[in-house]
Amino acid sequence: MAEHMRSSSTTVRFLAWLPLAALAIFILTPLLSSLTYSFFRSDGSFTTSGLTGLADSGKIIAPLTRSLIVSVLAVVVLVLTLVPAVVAVHLWAPRLRSLLSVLCTLPLVVPAIAIVAGLSAVLRSLASHGRGSLGMEINTLLQNQDLPLVLVGTYVVLCLPFTFRSIDAGLSTLPLRTLYESSSILGAGLWTTLWRAVIPNIRGPVMFSAFFTFALSIAEYTVAATLSINTLPVFLNTLSSTNFRGSITLSVLLNLTTWLLLASATISASRFGHRTSPDEPAPAPSRKEAAIS
Repeated sequence: MAEHMRSSSTTVRFLAWLPLAALAIFILTPLLSSLTYSFFRSDGSFTTSGLTGLADSGKIIAPLTRSLIVSVLAVVVLVLTLVPAVVAVHLWAPRLRSLLSVLCTLPLVVPAIAIVAGLSAVLRSLASHGRGSLGMEINTLLQNQDLPLVLVGTYVVLCLPFTFRSIDAGLSTLPLRTLYESSSILGAGLWTTLWRAVIPNIRGPVMFSAFFTFALSIAEYTVAATLSINTLPVFLNTLSSTNFRGSITLSVLLNLTTWLLLASATISASRFGHRTSPDEPAPAPSRKEAAIS
């Protein structure tokens, strides 16, 4: 009887791990194949010709720099606008929380190609006013190849559904009203309270939002290609016609970078998302703090 139960539990464990093993094979097989093709010749010798070709041409520098700048700006704009907005709704307009949730979730149900199609129509409408007009100046500013602000705004919108849920869930676990009133009594302003009392308690959601936004922005292709802006993924697509091994190598590195960023987002959300609850004892003061007190 005991042997039969042990056999049954072993079978259950095997069946539980089987879908994970199948998923790992499904994901890792094309990645390992791409790595093999990128860094090994047909005779099995190791090669870095793909990376060397990219470095020697120098054509990758401009799209890589452009993608990094756009990704960093998207992170900064998203955090600086979304966190104060969600905090304000939690503090002063809790009835608008459901409305804000619906608005931030809309990009999840609208395809990216539909968003960029509407955006293209708006940009064409601005440019139709003619050279020298305000609309044309705005259109030129938004689509500047050196700093395409239109991509920054679009990536912020695309990341809203996921980052809003993370930040909103983090704030829901805080006694936000108590933190704000206590900080106000001590003489701190709104921005001081936000920076020194609120954000340290939601480091996990904020870091998740930053890593997720950067990962999506640096790997996004549809919007940039439709707007004819040469970012790193667009450059990767055009590179395949002239340097196929280099394009595969760059694709593998971009995929690994994106996975690393998403893993960092998940780890930071779980590691820094813990907050000391009122029932937990406060940490003991250090010797320096005890001496000062």
